[in-house]
Amino acid sequence: MVNSPAVEMLKYMDMELEKERAKAEQEKAKMYIQYLSNIFSQPLQEKPSQDYLRAKKEFENLLMPEVVGGNKSAKKYEWDFDPEQYIEMS
Repeated sequence: MVNSPAVEMLKYMDMELEKERAKAEQEKAKMYIQYLSNIFSQPLQEKPSQDYLRAKKEFENLLMPEVVGGNKSAKKYEWDFDPEQYIEMS
């Protein structure tokens, strides 16, 4: 195996490229979730179609955190601040 400075530089460049691709993919997913949130949060002017209701339900299921194990209860998150304090201020 060749282990020269040029090979190390190419490996580093490849790792950086992978990091940038992962970050871009994460940003793309974030924008898509924001778009879907905006679409599904608007009040409807007419009766929703079955496709719309199915897509909304699927979107809500995608946003729910996965629970490890057989227990289907919602995850309990630990906060580094007291969320009740911010809710009371509103």
